Amino acid sequence: RIPKKWKWEGDLFVDFAKNQAKKVCEVTIKDATDSHDNGARMSFMMAQTNSIRIQKLYNVTDLAPVFRACGEAQQFAKLEALENQDSQALHGLFRYMSIQRQVAVLPLSLDGAELALLFIFSPSLDALCRFLRVPEHLRQNSQNTHVLVALLPWLISSAKYIKGTTRNRVDKTIQQLSTPNGQSKDSRRRILREAAMAIDLLSIPRELLDFMQFPNRKYCIWSFPADGAALNPGFETRQLKYVLDKTKAMSVSLDAEARVIFIHVGALKTFHELSSVVTKRRDAPEVRFFTYGTHESVPSSRWGMREIFPLGGIVTFTPLAIAEDPIGCHSLMRNLAQHPLWECYLIPSIVGLSHALACGKDKPVPEITSMDSCLLPILDLADAGSISVTKAPTKHNDDAWIVETLEQQLLEVEDMLRECVKSSIERFARCSESDILIEADREISQDLVNMELQPKFMDNYRRFVVIRAASEETRNLPEGGSGVCSVTFPSAASTDLTCSSSGLRYQTSHLRMITSLDHRF
Repeated sequence: RIPKKWKWEGDLFVDFAKNQAKKVCEVTIKDATDSHDNGARMSFMMAQTNSIRIQKLYNVTDLAPVFRACGEAQQFAKLEALENQDSQALHGLFRYMSIQRQVAVLPLSLDGAELALLFIFSPSLDALCRFLRVPEHLRQNSQNTHVLVALLPWLISSAKYIKGTTRNRVDKTIQQLSTPNGQSKDSRRRILREAAMAIDLLSIPRELLDFMQFPNRKYCIWSFPADGAALNPGFETRQLKYVLDKTKAMSVSLDAEARVIFIHVGALKTFHELSSVVTKRRDAPEVRFFTYGTHESVPSSRWGMREIFPLGGIVTFTPLAIAEDPIGCHSLMRNLAQHPLWECYLIPSIVGLSHALACGKDKPVPEITSMDSCLLPILDLADAGSISVTKAPTKHNDDAWIVETLEQQLLEVEDMLRECVKSSIERFARCSESDILIEADREISQDLVNMELQPKFMDNYRRFVVIRAASEETRNLPEGGSGVCSVTFPSAASTDLTCSSSGLRYQTSHLRMITSLDHRF
């Protein structure tokens, strides 16, 4: 006997005004996939659900904390109109969700206990579908005629919810992500009136004031040493705290779960050394970073409030990673070149050292210039403009660096290799064979730090990543490079994407995340 395929039928309601819901039509949830590892099933979790009510639609970005509180997606299905004559209004809602890139979230309860969340979203949200691993057959031929539903278990940490501790309901937790209510404009006018001078002094954008009025907003400030410290802040930091206090946002420490981190422009050189910041940039894409203030060490064009470290990143490679697996590195570089948010570059002296190691030498010597190189396909990528062979500039608007980089890009592949070998010999001439890889790590780490502090890169990229060989896994990066993430290769290339950045927290070891998902959807 063939078992009957499960499906759910019921009314769909949408809140068009506060606490006022209207019925859209009858809908059905069908074509459910098999449950992941015999986990939770919709047929069980929705047994006591008679209707669906969408009270609010959420931006995918704002759901990052919710995804982190959930387990892996257990089951997927389609949601569509039960009858064709009811489909027009429903398709309009689906189109709106697709265009606005928004998601509905429904808590599912059994006997009063909230056990799971049902996410309703458009198949057109490619990054979200990849993150949740939606089967491809459910996404085909949607044309806004159906949306997808995903069942995720709601996890409870025993360390957090000890006996006697009350726990927020899921819907209350999600509601904390809501946009401020209709009072936000009045609240903004009040803030503008009461803190006008400080807002103008710091050039705080209106969008940021609105953002800080969301419920449960937490922030922290790093101003040391340019504008005082936490216990004795300077003038500009005190002005910033005055404005933020008006928004009702809560100040927390740098190690806490802040939603926004403010960095004084004069403190950037110390900020990148904080390991907690690296962790937030890697694992919490919902965290926003802003610089503020003025300082004599920073060009006046960088003064004021501006957002930095948005998404994506810059990737480079150690010499041993390239020498041990040039084919795998070439493949990864091509993938990075195709991603709109990530870029790849190689330091000339590191390319020369990679060539020496691949030729069986412990350090670069002149005779390797005439040897055949397995790095030529990689340099072909540079010749095609897919990657760059250059060093990071060391100062703002460095004309000499621009000229040198352009000249490097105009070289033929063999000439480029010769220049890289020459640069490598000059850089590592005084290094012993036992110390040369350690010195190469210092070169890479310092170069990425220089890049991270450059406005052009700071404004456009979030992460700065070093791909290392598997044999280097036990060697630590040098001191002073704590702002740089390292990833083991080639193991990273085959690591499966489990719940991480933007999930949404991204761990650098998940290469699929680096090449396909690392942004805020």
